[in-house]
Amino acid sequence: MLPAERISCKVREKHAISVWDEKLKSAQLGERMERMEGEEESGWRWGRTDFVIQDQIFNPETNEFSFSMAPDPRRYIRVKEGPDKGYLDKYLRVLIPEDLMMKQLAEQMKNLSVYSLTPTIKSASGYAASRNNAIRSELNTGTYIKPDEQAAPHSPLVIGKNTKWLAFLSIDICNGSILRIANRTAFDTAYKIFLRELATVVGQFNGTVLKTTGDGFIAYIDHPAFTQQGDNTIDLGLTFLVVLRDSINPALKESGLPELKIRVGADYGTVQLRTHEVPSTGFSSSEVGSDALNLAVKIEQSCEENEFRIGRALYEIIHVQWLERATEINCESGNFGIPNYRIYRMR
Repeated sequence: MLPAERISCKVREKHAISVWDEKLKSAQLGERMERMEGEEESGWRWGRTDFVIQDQIFNPETNEFSFSMAPDPRRYIRVKEGPDKGYLDKYLRVLIPEDLMMKQLAEQMKNLSVYSLTPTIKSASGYAASRNNAIRSELNTGTYIKPDEQAAPHSPLVIGKNTKWLAFLSIDICNGSILRIANRTAFDTAYKIFLRELATVVGQFNGTVLKTTGDGFIAYIDHPAFTQQGDNTIDLGLTFLVVLRDSINPALKESGLPELKIRVGADYGTVQLRTHEVPSTGFSSSEVGSDALNLAVKIEQSCEENEFRIGRALYEIIHVQWLERATEINCESGNFGIPNYRIYRMR
């Protein structure tokens, strides 16, 4: 086990803490490790650190939460020799200086906000089983049955003056046009169930549907903690595949409707609100503009059937439990407008 540091912080209410945000200055590794202290500010970047939490104690009288934390050994290798002492991130190839990783981080933690963004779905397989029963019943009786889990209500995207960072997911049905031409009525029934069930799952993960896209939709997760955004996005994308496989498709097949296959792509980045006007006609419209959104769509289009892929920007902010399940793939990212952009398959 790597060395641990004890932290104490005030909390507003008693709850389990799994991850939190931290403004971390860390050195980016190239061909060799380089400690970049002394470089200008542009040499630093935001990062994420993962810890193992131990010895959790909550004092209700003082409202103080105390715990020990140690760098997660699944993610870090401790570098003990030479001038580059610190913790090497095995996945991002980043060296975090030893003093920053522990003592400085522990000191800064005392004044940081702690965020929680917990999905209402505790088990994807359990949720899929319950929804399968509900969909089968609906196809027989025509009566919709809501899930027991409470999904977050839809809310419009608010973009202020400050830079906003969002995690986007693009979901699309494979060969939707072919299925629609073969049997429009059957496809429309299947699509209605597909859209409603997966859009509900978005709400279960505290996300929002931005818009429908013909045979699919685009969703996003908006939250102050980028670590929570990243983890929920991965969990959400994988849950889509489970719900489709174990819930939607078996019910569709039983009723003689076409089974569906999907592609899921996701990425992370900034977003702006764009307004377009044509003064001579009075036309005006607003839309969300984001390279991350565009990349999510293009990554989705590169997927195989029933596959979930993510971009490098999202990969860099997810927990080690998800990094362990990501595999880099060979992909012509130049087609996305960003040469050498790295893409990963999630499983």
